[in-house]
Amino acid sequence: MNIMIAGRRTSMRLEPTMWDALEDIARREGLTVNGLCTQIKDRLEEQIRRRGPTGDNSEVTLTSAVRVFIAAYFRRACTEDGHVQAGHGGGDPFVGTPFDLPPLDELDQPEGGSGATASAAPPPAASGDGLRAVLEA
Repeated sequence: MNIMIAGRRTSMRLEPTMWDALEDIARREGLTVNGLCTQIKDRLEEQIRRRGPTGDNSEVTLTSAVRVFIAAYFRRACTEDGHVQAGHGGGDPFVGTPFDLPPLDELDQPEGGSGATASAAPPPAASGDGLRAVLEA
């Protein structure tokens, strides 16, 4: 997708979920996505200027900086109550994410829906459909 950074058009490839998160942050902070990305780029350049180029930051792309920013922004907002409400801490960190899978008993039921038992074999191609849809979108 094309964005404007300090008035200059540039391209940045992010997954749809990352674009949604970036838009949410920009809206919450009263900024445009272009304005937020410009600020991220400015901060990255200022950090490099202050610390000097190192192996860790000398070749950081704007796209990777945006991804790190998104993760850090939402990590800072996490609370224990929020984790509980999201279903975290129950032993399945994928609940509510694109990696979540339906229970095996739902996948193994025949079209009529009568009581087949769950098998230990992994489901056919459906197991990655949620993630695949997010990554291919």
